[in-house]
Amino acid sequence: MKDDPNVRLIPVDRIRVVNPRSRDKKKFERIVESIVTVGLKRPITVTLGKPGDDEVETFDLVCGQGRLEAFIALGQREIQALVRGMSKTDGLVASLVENIARRRVRTLDQVRMIHWMKEQGQEFAEIASKTGLCAEYVKDILGMLDKGEDRLLEAVLHGKIPVTIATRIAGASDEESQRLLMDAYEAKEMTQKSLSSFKRIIDQRRHFGRSYGARRTHGSHRTTAESLVRAYKHEAQRQRLIVKKGKLCEARLRSVSWALKKLVGDEDYVTLLRAEKMETMPKFLAERARQVA
Repeated sequence: MKDDPNVRLIPVDRIRVVNPRSRDKKKFERIVESIVTVGLKRPITVTLGKPGDDEVETFDLVCGQGRLEAFIALGQREIQALVRGMSKTDGLVASLVENIARRRVRTLDQVRMIHWMKEQGQEFAEIASKTGLCAEYVKDILGMLDKGEDRLLEAVLHGKIPVTIATRIAGASDEESQRLLMDAYEAKEMTQKSLSSFKRIIDQRRHFGRSYGARRTHGSHRTTAESLVRAYKHEAQRQRLIVKKGKLCEARLRSVSWALKKLVGDEDYVTLLRAEKMETMPKFLAERARQVA
C-alpha cells in the first residue's frame, strides 16, 4: 500500500468528513493508542473534493474517520491517504457502505442510509451485495420504511419479531393487524413471546402512531398544536385506564383477602382442611388474610 502512487501525505485540515458518525469513546481511545504505539497501519481513503476559496485542493473522506480524528487529537498536521477518483455520489455511497459493513444494520438511521442508496438508483441485489444483506431482506425493510412503520422496523432490526410477519402487517389497520397475527400464531409461524411483542407494538402504533416523529420524506406531517393535544389526550386516556385497572385489581385482592379471613376463622372449614392435609397456605396469602381490617 505504501508503494501505491495514489497514497499521498495530505493536510488533515483539507479533509472534509462527508458522512460523520459518532464513535464510542473507548474505541476511539484504542485507535489513538494503536497509532501512538505502532503508527498508522492503513491509510485513510479520500476522494478529491471541491477546491477551497484559496483554490487549494480539498478532499472528501470515504473511510477512516476514526483514524483521521485520532491524528487530529494527536496534533498531527498530515496523514497518509489513498486518493481515489470518485464522483461525489459514488464517494458518499462508498462511505455509507463502509459504515454499514463495520456496524451491523441495527438502527433506523442505518436503514435510511440503505434507503438513500436505493434512491440513487441502486437495485436491491446491488445493495445486498455491498452491505452483505439478503436482497429480499433489503426489500422488506425498505418497504416498511416507506410505509412509515418505524416501530415495526426497529423491532425487526433488534430480532424481536419475524420480518416475514412484520412485512405482512405493515400498512394494515390495527384490526387487520390483529387478525393477521392470530392467523400466524395459529399456523405456528410465531411463538408466544413474539406474539406478545407484536401486540405491544400494535398498541403503541394505536396510541402514538406508526413512526417515531415527523418524517422528512414522502410528504411528512409537521408537529402542530393539534397533534400535540391529541397525543396528550391519548396518553392521559392510557394513564386513566392504568389507574382504573390498578383500582380494580386492588378491590379484587381485598375481596379475596376478606374471603380468606372468613374461611380461616371458620373452625369447621379448618378441620376439613386438616382432614385433607391442606392445613397450610402460601405465606403471602396468610399475611394478606391477617392484614385485612
